[in-house]
Amino acid sequence: MRNFTIGSVTDIPIRLNITLVVFLPLLAWLISRPEQLAAYATAIDLVSPHAVDAEAVGAGRTPLLLGAAAAIGLFVSVLVHELGHSWTARRFDVGISSITLWIFGGMAHMEDLPEDWNVEFWIAIAGPITSLLLAGGFFGALQVVPASAPVVLYVVGLLAVVNLSLAIFNMLPAFPMDGGRVLRALLVRSRTYASATQIAATVGQGFAVLMAIFAVLSGALLLLLIAMFVYVAAAAESRTTVVRDMLRGITVSDLLADRGDAVEADTTVQSLLERIVAERRNGYPVVEGTELVGLITLAELRDVPPSERDSRRVSEAMKTDPPTISPDADAFEALRLISKERTDRIVVAENGRVYGTISQRDLMSALEAMQGLGDVSQTEIDADGYA
Repeated sequence: MRNFTIGSVTDIPIRLNITLVVFLPLLAWLISRPEQLAAYATAIDLVSPHAVDAEAVGAGRTPLLLGAAAAIGLFVSVLVHELGHSWTARRFDVGISSITLWIFGGMAHMEDLPEDWNVEFWIAIAGPITSLLLAGGFFGALQVVPASAPVVLYVVGLLAVVNLSLAIFNMLPAFPMDGGRVLRALLVRSRTYASATQIAATVGQGFAVLMAIFAVLSGALLLLLIAMFVYVAAAAESRTTVVRDMLRGITVSDLLADRGDAVEADTTVQSLLERIVAERRNGYPVVEGTELVGLITLAELRDVPPSERDSRRVSEAMKTDPPTISPDADAFEALRLISKERTDRIVVAENGRVYGTISQRDLMSALEAMQGLGDVSQTEIDADGYA
């Protein structure tokens, strides 16, 4: 789904997913409903030195203002939670490519997947600790807010409760939440990474089932969606770990199927089609002289009408600025890049030299041949972040 970059914090791009753009106004409206305001007021009264003035917060347009402030405050809190993960990851030299906020919260996307249990433990637990610190800060502020400012009292108290809830909820031992990663980190001390992941993923799916049952019984639709997401994400995490173990020690050059010359940008589409038939290849890097300028595959060539194939040049049909990877890179990194770029083929190049292309099919075929796993073509490598 589409993401919008809205800025950066400490050089980390911050992105909003379209699901959040659509959901945020709805969330603000839901929070503004009288029954929700009353429920949150009850929770705030537990931590506030002053009781919430229900009449004041329910008058006029105040509920809508409170709903908007609470919804925005929630996702700002989620952003700070993700920054806690990100800043800790940087301390362990793990790069963060971006933070994405979406309907289910946030995700800090890592450039590497740490397997050291100590590194994963501290990165994972940093988010809940950050939320606890935020909750403590809002709780402290709540002690000095006068009863004569009921709206401020409500917002500050709600943010204290929200951040405490974020910390507790994220520590449930269920992927992709932080508690699941903490559990895996602790298990890795006495087990292989793959075994620890499978155990943690199974526990996560168990919690997802319990959440789904509770959601159905209580009529909590959003919780049901979260439970479904957690169940699927836990399974994806387990598959990702299995694939990474299978590809360990294998480089892109070991699996490079499409080798040979690139195609010149001024080649006609018809000439390339004839070459594809003769060489039985599905994609070519496109060059001008020695410079890589694009990638052309059958998918692009099919879009060229037959009547124009003799006159149209490859440069007019190719994908420009194609994703590239070094031949010495891990094969798993190639699979991650293909998934990240949402493409089925990337160019293998280094230091101005083009070696060929590698596709998702090449990688999946290699996996099936090595392990006899059957069809693994639907594997997605998306488990690269902390929620």
